[in-house]
Amino acid sequence: TLTSLANLEWRDPEGSSRPQMLQEAGLTRRSSPQLFMDNGSAPSSRSVNSGLFVEEMSQVAMRFPVQHTELWRRSQIHLQKHLDTPHPTEPVSLVLTAGLKAKKTLHCLALNIASAFSSAVNTSVVVIDGESQANLDSDQVKMNIDSQLKEAFGSDKLAAVVHRFELLPPGSTLIFYRYCDHETAAYKRAFLLFTVLLSVEDLSTQQSLKEVEEMVRDHVEERFVGNETAFNEMDADKFSGLWSRIAHLILPVVYENETEQRGC
Repeated sequence: TLTSLANLEWRDPEGSSRPQMLQEAGLTRRSSPQLFMDNGSAPSSRSVNSGLFVEEMSQVAMRFPVQHTELWRRSQIHLQKHLDTPHPTEPVSLVLTAGLKAKKTLHCLALNIASAFSSAVNTSVVVIDGESQANLDSDQVKMNIDSQLKEAFGSDKLAAVVHRFELLPPGSTLIFYRYCDHETAAYKRAFLLFTVLLSVEDLSTQQSLKEVEEMVRDHVEERFVGNETAFNEMDADKFSGLWSRIAHLILPVVYENETEQRGC
């Protein structure tokens, strides 16, 4: 069970080495492969190698050495629990966020985490780019997203990255009710990772995770609900319902100089 986020600062302890922090984050554990269960008795042809997920996440952590231990610990707990559930009852989602200074880091880290998850189920990642669809018709974007996810998840591409979620036309995002609902989601083995770029230059390591959560929600809600032209497509109640389905875990990403200079 994830601990309370209310008062936790996300700065790494001074003097902690990277191997020590990875061990503390649980990124050195290995698990045995499992099989997805289709009906409670017959195994699916697709196996789950959560041990490979742990190994891949350890490699991701080494490629992004500035990130806080809590990002690795919480994301692994969250995702490995889903992978280790033989017959999941709902999909798993994660929100990563960053300030403007860490735009490339956010993008690259999201792809790396999704790739680590997909490696555990021997599949690939589908990417939806909110920035390229920001000015398109909301209904068209909604259909595009639906088509992409249906095709991907239906063919067992079980990981999706939704980059710049906050830039999608507000009404189009209601499609995620279909894919993230804890009762009616059609693809319960799927993983959806959303990224949100905040309007601040950088996130402070002195902020608690609870404060970061509130910043992200306020930022997205302002863009979706504060836009008068979108009122018929999105309102406060619809947004609240949507957010409760996708924002189960929100984690901050900080600037990595090498990634920002060289990209992914």
